[in-house]
Amino acid sequence: MRERKLAAAFLALCAMGMALPVSAEKGSATDGFKRIRGGAIQRLISGREFSDGVHWRYSFQPGGALTEYAMSRRQDLRWQTKDDALCWRSARGEECFEVWTSSTTLRLQPVALGSPFEGSLSRLVP
Repeated sequence: MRERKLAAAFLALCAMGMALPVSAEKGSATDGFKRIRGGAIQRLISGREFSDGVHWRYSFQPGGALTEYAMSRRQDLRWQTKDDALCWRSARGEECFEVWTSSTTLRLQPVALGSPFEGSLSRLVP
């Protein structure tokens, strides 16, 4: 009986430990990020470039054109906002992200499972 209680307690602790990193990735007001929704997403990213400064960058053109540069490869995509998320369609299918921002960082958190993208946002150079 005691072994069952210990096993149940161990499993509960393991489950809590696995859930913490997932919820911590989402972002919240406590980590300085604010969720951006609806039309504010379009106003924030249209005419801007989102980049980590080294490995990848996304150029969001007004009107929905999106150019992805990742590891020296270019891909032309389309972007849109849908259900309070930023979405684009690529060879991988449609990908949608919650948009979070802090004073200096933009975070795109996949609506489905996955790790967030974090980088800076700057104006596109004409």
